Amino acid sequence: MMIKLTMPLLVATLLVACTTSEYPISNGYNKVNQLTKVETGDLTQFTLQKSTFAWYPGRGKTYLPETSNKALFTRYTEKAITQIMQDKGYTFTSNIQQADFLIGYGLAVESELSDEQIFNKVGSNLGLSMSHLDPDKFQKGSALIAFYNQHTFQTEWQVLAQGIAKVGLSQQDRKEKIEAVMFSMLNHVPTRIAE
Repeated sequence: MMIKLTMPLLVATLLVACTTSEYPISNGYNKVNQLTKVETGDLTQFTLQKSTFAWYPGRGKTYLPETSNKALFTRYTEKAITQIMQDKGYTFTSNIQQADFLIGYGLAVESELSDEQIFNKVGSNLGLSMSHLDPDKFQKGSALIAFYNQHTFQTEWQVLAQGIAKVGLSQQDRKEKIEAVMFSMLNHVPTRIAE
């Protein structure tokens, strides 16, 4: 009886990892560049079974203020994810039927999507505290990357990250920050060895 009660807890512990890391220094404000992440799913056999990816239909969701250039954020995010995955040895295909897995993502700031809403959508929550920062200069930013089964569209692996988004960054600074965040989020995806 005790083993039956303990096994689900042990499995859940093995499948969920929460980490805090700092990504590369960007424009001298590294003190607020902390990124908290939670991963769910198992990537141990991933490279043996997966080599090609495509975008999940309706691939990205953005919960950003109307004043944001959502198309620009989408372009930066998709380019960063594609490049990181290709650098890890995976091949992009635009044909879902030829893909071994699908990738979807989401971007949000706290003013547009609360922690509770994130939990309701993805089943994870990090609850990064912003109480020590000026809300006129910083917002809590959240990002999700998920790998889906190409046949069932069920989530196989996902990583949710929260960090501090500085208000008023230049386009180049935003691009660099998105690249750094995506790199950190995909850090645990195994690299494929050339065949």
